[in-house]
Amino acid sequence: MVPWFSRRVSNRRCYSVAIQRGSRYTAGMNQMEYRRFAALRDDFRERVAAWSAALPGLAEAQRQLALECGEAAYLLETSIVYNRALDDITAQSDIEWIVVADNPGKREQEAAMNRYLVGRSGLVAERFFGRELGVDFRRQVAIINKTPVHTPKTTQLRRLTVIHPAARAILEESQRFMAAMVPALQRVFGARVWVMGLSEVRPRGLFEAWQQALVQAYAQARHDAGQHNLASDLYAFNHFSMGSFATDLKRRRRADESTVQAVLRIGAENRARILPQ
Repeated sequence: MVPWFSRRVSNRRCYSVAIQRGSRYTAGMNQMEYRRFAALRDDFRERVAAWSAALPGLAEAQRQLALECGEAAYLLETSIVYNRALDDITAQSDIEWIVVADNPGKREQEAAMNRYLVGRSGLVAERFFGRELGVDFRRQVAIINKTPVHTPKTTQLRRLTVIHPAARAILEESQRFMAAMVPALQRVFGARVWVMGLSEVRPRGLFEAWQQALVQAYAQARHDAGQHNLASDLYAFNHFSMGSFATDLKRRRRADESTVQAVLRIGAENRARILPQ
């Protein structure tokens, strides 16, 4: 039997048909699909530029935040980060997963980098996807965040909006935009979604706006797609950082399960925390 992460269909039609038949396609994109992806990517890049222009004082607020939190040792180079790895995706790219992280950290905001999940947790994720799922994390995964607004640590977003109150509106707007990207990219790629990080996706959490917008985006996607529910291919997990994902997987994995089986079951069980029924 061909493992789930290597399944293909020879004829690329629409995502809903492929799912209804119990298979997925990730063997590149046709012209229309690639144009849709390129439009989403370009819109994202333009939004980042617009958000950056609308908050000229954000960089100074981030520097103040770094001093307050003892994070002054790094050089702030990019306040709101577009993921340049999206520019590497071509019509021939086989995207297996869309990974949704939190926000860009120290390494991600470096001007020479500007790519998501390239710090410690990203390296852990890269090893896990390659070793356990047989997926090349840098070639077969499209990575977006819940917001592109940078802080050294995600929890520092709260303090950033206190230092620079004008950032609050764009933090929420960017979350709504990024949430809408999830099912839109899913339709283009025919890929599963891996949401990384659960603790702040809740009422009054940092990513409350993202969660609310995601629920709306999937409801609209289901309406547009008829019977097929794209949300059934969304899986949610703890972060890879601090061993949180590995600890949860070890604790909840059943004796008779393979790693892949455990991941899909646990991710599906966690889905209700992201998309309440």
